[in-house]
Parts: sequence; structure tokens; C-alpha cells
Amino acid sequence: MTINKMKPLQRREFIKAGIAGTAGILVPRVVFGNDLEEAKAYTISDFGAVGDGKKMNTVAIQKTIDKCTKNGGGMVIVPKGIFLTGGFEIKSNIEFHLEEGAVILGSPYMKDYKAKLPLSDARYGDYLRHALVFAQKAKDITVSGKGVFNGNGLLGESLGEFNIKSESSRPCLLWFDECENILIKDITYKNSAMWTETYSRCKNVHVDRITVTENYLYNADGCNMVDCEDFIIENCNINAMDDAICLKGYTNKGCIRGIIRNNKVRSICNGIKMGTDSSGGFRDIIIENNEVWQTGIAGLALEIADGGTMENITVRNLKMDVVATPVFIMLSNRHRKVRGDMTVPSGIIRNIHISGIHAIVDKYKIYNDIERKYFDFIPYASSITGFPGQDVEDVTIEDVNITIKGGFPKRNAEDTLREIPESGTKYPENRMFGVLPAYGFYIRHARNMKMNSVHVTIEQPDGRPALFLDDVHDSVFDDISAKGITPTPAFSITQSCGCITLK
Repeated sequence: MTINKMKPLQRREFIKAGIAGTAGILVPRVVFGNDLEEAKAYTISDFGAVGDGKKMNTVAIQKTIDKCTKNGGGMVIVPKGIFLTGGFEIKSNIEFHLEEGAVILGSPYMKDYKAKLPLSDARYGDYLRHALVFAQKAKDITVSGKGVFNGNGLLGESLGEFNIKSESSRPCLLWFDECENILIKDITYKNSAMWTETYSRCKNVHVDRITVTENYLYNADGCNMVDCEDFIIENCNINAMDDAICLKGYTNKGCIRGIIRNNKVRSICNGIKMGTDSSGGFRDIIIENNEVWQTGIAGLALEIADGGTMENITVRNLKMDVVATPVFIMLSNRHRKVRGDMTVPSGIIRNIHISGIHAIVDKYKIYNDIERKYFDFIPYASSITGFPGQDVEDVTIEDVNITIKGGFPKRNAEDTLREIPESGTKYPENRMFGVLPAYGFYIRHARNMKMNSVHVTIEQPDGRPALFLDDVHDSVFDDISAKGITPTPAFSITQSCGCITLK
């Protein structure tokens, strides 16, 4: 049997991004060929797979993939049915295609997932050990179709043996390690037991129109890029237990040249996040035209906690329909070493441009008993913080409208006098400081800040100012407005600040 198959990845080219705040950076433009080629197709049922949800199909699926690889590559087809399987490995020059109605159902038993090791020695090897769908050092891979990958990660069920307290004892749904030229398109993921789809040290990755749903276990992130370069995540619909879209830097490489656009995400934790692991930093990233809804921690979290440099980051047109914290930017000094290094350089956050933020702050809705049992977050102010001797630099925030709804604990003027701990070695998260002395933005240890056309409205009594500045220097605040029930000033500025211009 032969079919017409689109080449998974024809070429990659780079274009200049003429954007305010990131002019001249290189960002990826991934171009997929429209030329059709003859490609052999191999259906897993022809190799003994049975889609009854009962028979274990690991051997049959792997046999199909290996036959396709031996013959030079092509398409492996999963037909309609429920195919129970343990972990299997995809090779180069293969399109793994799930037809509509096809389900790849992961085994609930760890014995059916062979342990894998990443090629590079890095901290993520402590977490990434098992996967339902695995690929390593492979090129030109496509995973496509209207079917479903079901990880069988059902918290509270008696079936299975996934250990909620151990990430390494739970399989990812999809993990590609040091692969190149990847297209993931139209797939639905559900019930992931660990990070849903993860790319570690991969190049040229395009994730398009995926759906993530019904993730109920800790660390069941939606989509993770780990030390990757040249990637696009777009048009996705992600509802995850943990961070929805997350970039991580466990090695000196970090994440570079990426685009995150036109996605709709929800998370019990963060909507779109860089960190927590940050050793290699994050450079030349564009986040645009995304929507975050009913999210329990931060809509946007930008974190450098382990050294590394975050620079040339553009965020624009980000709608947040109920978040606990719109913006969380933190430079801290947890400084975990990259394996093999003797020292950890000081972290840097600079040249960040954020515009077009429209956010509603409120306590998110709890949709099921699992969320009610494990999570009960409340809103906190947005914050931009460095640590003593290391400022966040050159951050521009403009065209921001934040509406803070009522119904959560009321804060009074005494909270403005509260001493805020540095907390530089803690896990970075919006609630790490406790109650902040502002209801809009708390800014500390920052330099060359520019805020323009920022408007904050609070709909319950609150005795704090909208903005609180501490150790902020050489910064300009223009067209800042605050509207609330309690008559409080828009700004509170400590004596540690210098060269602050209010327009």
C-alpha cells in the first residue's frame, strides 16, 4: 500500500523580526513543504495489533515502526480502535499517524515502560526516565492525526501503579530527546501521568493544533521545551494540571529562538512560563496572541532562578480571563549548578517587552474533586523582582488593563508596611512573598523600567497602593491610573529608589 505523504520538514530559514524591543533578533520561520512524495504506509493491525482496549500491543506497534524504518521510512497508521500498549520508540523519517477514532492507550503499569536515559547528562535526567512515545537522536519525524494518546494517569484510581510522589516513576506521554525536524499536529493528549509532551535539546520543532485535556497528576505539564532551539508552539488548546506551556533550561544551552502564538491555555499553575530551571537561560522568544483562562497561579511567569540569561523576550496581545496573578517576573539566586560545572554565574533578566495585556484577576473556578483536594490558590499582585546586587533591567510594560474582582481576603493599609522577605533561594512562585504591599504591581531591585498606559481597577476595598516601588532606579512611569473603592495613592515609593520619573 502506498499513499501520498507530505514531507514532514522541508527546510528551515530565519527572518529578521522588526519588533520594538527585539529589533534585529533572529526568530525561526519553519516552512513545511507542499510537495507530495510517494511514501509507504504500514498499518499496525497488519502486524498483529488489536484495538480492543485489552490486548497488549507494544510488540506489534514496535514491529510496524521497525519495518517502516528498515524500508527507508514512511507512514505508520493507527486505525480506529483502542490500542493498549507500553512504551515504544519512533525512528527517523517516519510519520506516526492516528486516524480519527484511534486511541493509543498507555499501560497503567510501570513494567511496560522500559527505562530511557537522555543522551546528555543533565538535571532533567532525574525526571525523564519513561515515555509512552519516545524518540532519540532521530530526524524528520511527524506525529499527526485526529486520534488520542491516553496516558492512563488517573489519580485516585486503584488501577495501576504510578507514584504521584515520584516524577521518575511516571511516564511522559511523548518525549523526544535530541531530535531534529519535528512536526506534531492535530493530536489530542489526555490523562498524562507526567509531562505531557516534552522535547529535550531538540532543534526545529513545530507543535500545531494539539489538544491537552484531563490531566490530573502533579507535574502533568502541557507542553515543555527543554533546552531547545528554533521552535514554534501555535494554535493549541491546553488544559493541564501543571504549567500549560513551559520552557526550561537545565543545561548551558537553554531555550533560544522560539515563538508561542495563538494558543488557548488553562492550568492549575502557570499559563505560559519560562523556568523554573533556568541554567541556560531564554533568548529571542516571542509570545503573541495567546489566551489564558481560569489559571491558578500566573498567566505569564518569567523566571531566572539558577543562573542563566533571559533577554530579548517579546510578549504581546495576551488575554487573561481569570488568573491569580497576571505577570510574575523574578530574578533570584537559587543557583543550582549545571552538571559538570564548578560554579554558577549570576542570573540576568534584561530587554523584556510586554504589551497588550488585558487581565481579569480572580480566584479560579474548581472544576472537579481532584482540583478541590489539591489546590486552593488565591490572587496575588503582579511582581517584578531581582535580588540585592542584581537588578532586573530594561523591562518595558505598556498597554495593560487589569481588573481585580472581589471575593477574596481584603488587604488594609498595614499591609503596605509589611517587610517583604527576599526569598531568593525559594522555589519561585507568585505566593512566595506572602501578601504584597500593592494590589497592582510590586517592583523591587529593578533598573531602567518603563511602564506606559497601565490601568488597574480593583472592585473590593483595599488599603494598599496600586504600585509599590522599592530599590527601583532610572525608571519612567507614564499614564498610570488606579481606580478603587478605597481612596489610596497610585504609587508608594521607598527612599531606596532613585531617578524615578512619573508623568
